[in-house]
Amino acid sequence: MSELNAMGEQSQPEGPQGLVDARESWVLQGRNLKRRFTQGALDVAVLNGVDIDLAQAQSIAVVGASGSGKSTLLHLLGGLDALDEGEVHLMGQSLSGLDARALGDMRNRYVGFVYQFHHLLPEFTAWENVAMPLWIRRESSSRAKALACELLDHLGLSARVLHKPSELSGGERQRVAIARALVTRPACVLADEPTGNLDRQTAREVFELMLQCTQSLGTSFVVVTHDQELAQACDQTLFLKSGVLHKLL
Repeated sequence: MSELNAMGEQSQPEGPQGLVDARESWVLQGRNLKRRFTQGALDVAVLNGVDIDLAQAQSIAVVGASGSGKSTLLHLLGGLDALDEGEVHLMGQSLSGLDARALGDMRNRYVGFVYQFHHLLPEFTAWENVAMPLWIRRESSSRAKALACELLDHLGLSARVLHKPSELSGGERQRVAIARALVTRPACVLADEPTGNLDRQTAREVFELMLQCTQSLGTSFVVVTHDQELAQACDQTLFLKSGVLHKLL
């Protein structure tokens, strides 16, 4: 399993014989993922055996109709929701059977989350919001601030580090949210409609910025989006229909 080096960067995962292979060692895998929701007489199968593979520095877009289960899929991949059947492997380790603390540690180390609404804490500055995952990891305040400010600079927000969310534009707030997801140098980021609350031009800029991070930081992305144009900019587009993922060529 990979570790963070002294600079806080993600090392490569090791293969079965201890050999590093960026394309053969999957960051995230889902096999035969099934999820259904039952309430009273209502019984709805949302996912009917989904398979998905995410390699290092790869971007995958998941598209589909509203209510098709895209958000549910992200929650299962990130260990935020329980599977009815199937298996999720993160950095080669199964999430099944992990207790809440171990699962939380896995998420904090290897997964970042971005949502349609930024969910920034209004009383904290941009750098403090970004530093939150590092504080949870018990990093020192000075190191957390340095890493947060470095990433905000990387995302073009060096002049906004002391601003609170109310003092930022919509696009700036979402970039801060992306920085917060990336500050631990996770292996992958799961993004649920990350540009859905932005105007067209800002959405395109934010989306392009996310994709640039696959190259500059080596981070993988699974992005749920309704925007076909943005989806086509990813390495692969998958269509979720009737609980099954279909690859779009």
